[in-house]
Amino acid sequence: MRRISLKSKIAIFVMLIIFTCVPLAAHVTLSFLSDEFGRAVRDQQVTLVSRIADELDDKLQVSHGALILAAQSVTAAHLATPRAAREFLHTLPALGSLFDNGVFLFAADGKLLAGTIGEVARPGMDFSDREYVRSTVATGRPCISSPYISRQSHRHPVIMFTAPIFSRDGLLVALLGGSMDLMKENFLGSLADAKVGRTGYFYLFTADETIMTHPHRGSILNRGLPSGVRNIYARGADGGTVSGETVNANGEVVVTTVKRLGTVPWMLAADYPVAEAYAPMRATERSVWLGIIPGGLLLVFVMWLFMRHVTLPMLSLTEQIKGIEETGTYRNVLISSGDEIQTVADAFNSLMNRLHDKEETLVHLSTRDAMTGLYNRRFFEAEMERLDRGRRFPVSVIMVDVDSLKVVNDTLGHEAGDRLILMAARALLGAFRAEDVTARIGGDEFAAILEGAGEIAAAEALARIRGSISACNGEKGDLRLSLSLGAATADAPGALGEAWRRADRRMYEDKVLHKSGLESQ
Repeated sequence: MRRISLKSKIAIFVMLIIFTCVPLAAHVTLSFLSDEFGRAVRDQQVTLVSRIADELDDKLQVSHGALILAAQSVTAAHLATPRAAREFLHTLPALGSLFDNGVFLFAADGKLLAGTIGEVARPGMDFSDREYVRSTVATGRPCISSPYISRQSHRHPVIMFTAPIFSRDGLLVALLGGSMDLMKENFLGSLADAKVGRTGYFYLFTADETIMTHPHRGSILNRGLPSGVRNIYARGADGGTVSGETVNANGEVVVTTVKRLGTVPWMLAADYPVAEAYAPMRATERSVWLGIIPGGLLLVFVMWLFMRHVTLPMLSLTEQIKGIEETGTYRNVLISSGDEIQTVADAFNSLMNRLHDKEETLVHLSTRDAMTGLYNRRFFEAEMERLDRGRRFPVSVIMVDVDSLKVVNDTLGHEAGDRLILMAARALLGAFRAEDVTARIGGDEFAAILEGAGEIAAAEALARIRGSISACNGEKGDLRLSLSLGAATADAPGALGEAWRRADRRMYEDKVLHKSGLESQ
């Protein structure tokens, strides 16, 4: 009987492994990895959509809050004539930057008093048929409308934010409205240009399935969703984030993630084409299956080297991803295999970097004071530490305290105290440069950091503050603003903390002078 050589035995054994065990093992392994990869893609998309939805809620609340705050400053004199109304609107440039389709004053019957957009701002025009007018008049509460076609010549889809205006006896006498164009580069319109991966996209739709924003502009204001998206929408209507595979209007299989906004009954959705999302995994699967056939002709040692070469990067990728999950600290995975596994790693890194950027944006929002929109104490102290270690000196610190806030709270109520704080914030914003850090660091305390500013620049800033106080007090209102001020300058690293303390002492000395002046009166 002819003996079979060891080389042949190894060759036969390798071929048996390749054509029996290897296909089975490859199938099981790739199925597991494909499921895990798909779950990771869906989980990451859920995280991304949730964070963007939270951002949209924050921006909607900030924009609406600014409009409501402006409405509280409207007086009967502003509503007396269209000219007075128009002049009042021209004192609100900040609203004009938020609402790019115009700011408007309506009478309680829905007739226009004035607006910032000339072509539709003709006094007397009747807008009582608009949903936002009916809703605000009926409820007496602020409203964010559903999308509708603007009467302006561009005929773009827009939404309207409204805030009711009440008389002293509590009657609704007018409405302040701010309109946002869904086709412009505001925080809603720009959503259509945001991408998930290379070809994925975001869109917004209302509770009645009216499309608000979409990368395909012709879809805006169309009503109706693909059945798969409708099913996911129904599951996410309670506010949770829901994800699954669906077929979009173009017949393309996509990973769809839907989340309901908290501020308004709108749904944020993201479609990520499955062909792109799973491309790295599919490429890996093709490579493995194609490698089985020529693998039968290789020696055990060559196969061992090959398998070692193939599996080590994959194991490394898996371990690095697990390490990120266990520690909770993101870092790029390092894979230099030069094959599909590196493609998977690069795709993972790209997606995680985008999520990291969104997280940094949320961290930025967390550094703001909710009432005034100024920086909060945490950000202020972090900037102090950073600048104190830097080299750009001098740096000046200005401390500000709102005088008589407790008296206002005790006599007029906390709502009046809040308005006094907002007056102080407005006065400070009008006095400082855009690059200066202006923060609210306590209930009635504010502070500012003037990088690169010496004592003369600090003194000029104090003068600007006093001028801004005078301007605020020159406006009609039941409150008068008085601020105690103190400033100090640090000329070298390590001296900024002492400058802060000096500024604080000088601010209290100024407060004592203010009290003495009041008592002498």
